[in-house]
Amino acid sequence: MIPIQTLPQGATVRVRRGRFPLDARTEGREGLVLHLHRDGFRYGVRLHGEMHTRIFTAEELEPVE
Repeated sequence: MIPIQTLPQGATVRVRRGRFPLDARTEGREGLVLHLHRDGFRYGVRLHGEMHTRIFTAEELEPVE
């Protein structure tokens, strides 16, 4: 099965609480989608003001208009 990327690369997203534990310091922060993780279910996101990539599930991210 080929994963379908629902959040395109370069999209601005906001971190929200999902069903898995979340680092509370990231909730509500915005960043850019860099890539769909190789497992096809998570995204590599660089939060604004950070230099490294964090991994989030799709349910932990919402698009910002």
